[in-house]
Amino acid sequence: MYFLIGTLLLLSQVLWPQQEADSSLAYARKQVYENPDKSIEIAIGLLNATKPTTDFKVRALIVLSTAYSSKREYEKSLEYSLNALDLLPKIKDVQLKIYLLNRIGIRYQELKIYDKAIAYLDEAYKLMEPLPDNTFKAESIGFNNLARGFIYREQMSCEIALNYFDSAIESYKKVLTNPIYNANVSTAYYNRGNCLITIGRAKDAKDSFLLAIEYAEKTNAKSLIAFAQKGLASVYTAKGQNKNAIALLTNALQNSEEVGDKVLNRAVYNALANNYLAVTDLENYSLFHGKWQSINGEIIKTERKTIDNSIKNLIHENSKKVEVFQTRINLYLTSITILILLVIVFTLRLIFSSEKTLKSLKMELKI
Repeated sequence: MYFLIGTLLLLSQVLWPQQEADSSLAYARKQVYENPDKSIEIAIGLLNATKPTTDFKVRALIVLSTAYSSKREYEKSLEYSLNALDLLPKIKDVQLKIYLLNRIGIRYQELKIYDKAIAYLDEAYKLMEPLPDNTFKAESIGFNNLARGFIYREQMSCEIALNYFDSAIESYKKVLTNPIYNANVSTAYYNRGNCLITIGRAKDAKDSFLLAIEYAEKTNAKSLIAFAQKGLASVYTAKGQNKNAIALLTNALQNSEEVGDKVLNRAVYNALANNYLAVTDLENYSLFHGKWQSINGEIIKTERKTIDNSIKNLIHENSKKVEVFQTRINLYLTSITILILLVIVFTLRLIFSSEKTLKSLKMELKI
């Protein structure tokens, strides 16, 4: 009896800290878009304060990667994703493997390295295909299709990308019992709306942006609300309803500046500048155009640095592959050279042996 009580107490001491760590990490994950700095603080704290299992460490690294992506610090984001990728052979949970591969795919998509993005998304899809239909599979397919929509919109066309955005929405709607996925549905509807605007389907785009706002509001994701409002404002701008667009963009600006997303702020500043110019309000046009120029310069500088470093990493990675290939070639050449020498030696020995035998026979014949 006492042994049982002691065992239960020991288990509770081990499991409770782990439950607390899991709970803290879950909270950090929820904060990655609205308060990424808080997510980073929590995840780093957990990695430093605990002796994490491989799976827990991978999940924490993914939170860090996603939070830095939210801050548009793509280089740092990819760094943490690749740190997690190093642990892939040690991961036993296939769901965590899929989760990680999907996230690395989106990191490369953000850096516009589309071939690598597709490679990781394909790898994730192969692992998820045999899984039974459940919440995890629906969420994973939704994420995978959403990422492909981003890529194919840039590489191919909006007509193709729309199919993937629609598939992502269909998958995510199966898991809305977890309210966190409302944000993903909002993102899919927003990007769907942008594609519809591009191909001239303004009415459908408006409906899509309104749905993006609706789903973003369900999870109080201010950045997503602002993105959707900006998208809806573009419909009003296209129709020449510039005052309606300005009102909506002013509302979006309050949300975007509170979140501090530079890419979002740049888009809103630019849209406001264009709409104020359309109504000949030159003072406000000058104000927002200046803000756009300033933040655009900051973003371009960061993006160039990130892309340059990514290219350097790819060159280094390819150089290592070339070195490995060259080592193999050298090994093969050495093996072939040794084999040829052995064949030559064997042949010479055979010739000398044959000549010796022949001489011996000749001597016998003379006798």
